[in-house]
Amino acid sequence: IMRSCDAVVSGSTALRLLLPEIGTPWNPTDLDIYVPRSTSIQMLRRLKAEGYNRVSEKRQDDARYRNSDVASVILVSNGRNMIDIIISRTSAAISPIFQFHSTVVMNFVSADTVFCCYPNLTLRLLSLVNAGPLYNGLFSMTTMDAMWKYISRGVRYVRCKDVHKSHTICKSKTRFVTDAGVMWLRIQEHPYPTHSTVEVFRQFGILDVQWITGGVPCDLAGGFCRPRVHVVEDES
Repeated sequence: IMRSCDAVVSGSTALRLLLPEIGTPWNPTDLDIYVPRSTSIQMLRRLKAEGYNRVSEKRQDDARYRNSDVASVILVSNGRNMIDIIISRTSAAISPIFQFHSTVVMNFVSADTVFCCYPNLTLRLLSLVNAGPLYNGLFSMTTMDAMWKYISRGVRYVRCKDVHKSHTICKSKTRFVTDAGVMWLRIQEHPYPTHSTVEVFRQFGILDVQWITGGVPCDLAGGFCRPRVHVVEDES
């Protein structure tokens, strides 16, 4: 299902897969599947065939998703388990992930790979706050509750300037899913790291995704960097 729909799993489930079994006492309580709009109907049909029926839907005009890359969120259930289907308004299922409130949850699992945006921080349970929700007016008590949830799971929020040992961490720098600061792990019998444009195109039909978490640039009190996410598409 994941491969045929160009879908990924993100949120707590993806983070839990990145962390060691020993010393991680929590387990995810939900499943979030991200899918591009072009294959969303196919995904819902496939899940319906597995016994999952639609429970509710929240659209982009919902205050929580306005100015984001989320087109809608559909909750499905089989009577025992529930799944959130997050439909991207872009051609890439993964673009809303770079608008999450914290870098610690900017990860995903596809049919072939495990991806982590900020491995130098995430694997040490460190996180930056993403200025995007604040800039776009999406920061709410729900966002605060989500951040407190991760703090209770051992995540520690840090300032950007305190983790500048790696130039790819800075919140005012443009990042790419193919740059040297991310972690791709190809899932095979013998896993190996990769982050090539060819692999991204093969999996998602795009060339790259660029993002800036943004906010006040380090040591520049009077400036501001606008958060943004841009999908680089093949236009051949």
